[in-house]
Amino acid sequence: MVITAIKNAHVFNHDIGGFSKQTVLIEDEKITAVLSPFENIPEDHLIDAAGFYLTPGFIDTCSQIGLKEIGIRWEGNDGYEPNEEQNSELQVIDGIYPFDNAFKDAAASGVTAAHIVSAPESVVGAKTAVIHTYGKTVDEMILHKHLGISFSMGDIPKHAYWEKTKSPLTRMGIAQKIRTALKQLQHANKLKGIPIFIRSHRADDIATAVRIAEEFKLPISLIHATEYPVVTRSPVDQPLSVIAGPCFQPIERGELQHLDPTLYSVLFEQGVPFTFATDHPVSSVTHLQLEGALALKAGVPEKIILNGLTRDAAKLLRIDQQTGSIQQGLFADLVLWNKHPLELTARAVRTFIKGKEVYREE
Repeated sequence: MVITAIKNAHVFNHDIGGFSKQTVLIEDEKITAVLSPFENIPEDHLIDAAGFYLTPGFIDTCSQIGLKEIGIRWEGNDGYEPNEEQNSELQVIDGIYPFDNAFKDAAASGVTAAHIVSAPESVVGAKTAVIHTYGKTVDEMILHKHLGISFSMGDIPKHAYWEKTKSPLTRMGIAQKIRTALKQLQHANKLKGIPIFIRSHRADDIATAVRIAEEFKLPISLIHATEYPVVTRSPVDQPLSVIAGPCFQPIERGELQHLDPTLYSVLFEQGVPFTFATDHPVSSVTHLQLEGALALKAGVPEKIILNGLTRDAAKLLRIDQQTGSIQQGLFADLVLWNKHPLELTARAVRTFIKGKEVYREE
């Protein structure tokens, strides 16, 4: 059993939302101890991280990495099945290519896990999964094989379905398709305890998503929620969380005209739990750290941001008993940064996934 000690790093503490100098011990895949830097420790491999910052690996809570490969045309896009009526029976793990070059970019950017969601073209999406961003097969990358089911609203599914099937054309038709799918899942007893994720940008789609959640008495997570700041309504009866962003992307569609990082500050001020997403390749997985920096600029406290990128993301994705925190017994998914990780010029210099160094800056 190989013991690795990362010593003298400024280690992130989730509870206080700050950094303190500590030593982290790793044995094989797991963190075995977090100690004072003054304690004498046995080690086979010592990493003197003086001056560096150590955080859990960042978690992208909505991504198509490996499902929609970068630099590849239609043959590398496995996120959308237009002619499948029972899309909720599809599994994203069957379409993930572990050698997508974006996985290397993820590790080099401090992103160690991602929630894989089928493309927004699908009104009813596939079963989502949570994976590590390193591995030779998707099976060894899996953190949560079948997390939940995704749905999509707005102009993208409208256009995609009209091009392929000539329906549904309207938001009414999309909402009805979602209701029908939920009824079928409910009737088959496949909704109990299953997270529901709904992509929506515009205020009317957000309101409809919330309305559907209340009708079915389901907790939901909105993905994107771009126009949430302009929605004014009383608090919902069902639990609501938001997978927010990406705010760093081209404003190429009407639904994105209100895209602004103040989304993060509004969610924080209203006490809505939220995490961060790039929806790679909509925005590159390398920009997840940037989303955090934009939130900081918008006035969100550092503690909320760093927890939203790590522990809170893990809780939302139901993997917090495996990763997301620097604590004994969890996977050693760790990132050493040359500066405070929310500084725009900060770089990941070493990234570990399950205790294995998967990236080192040259």
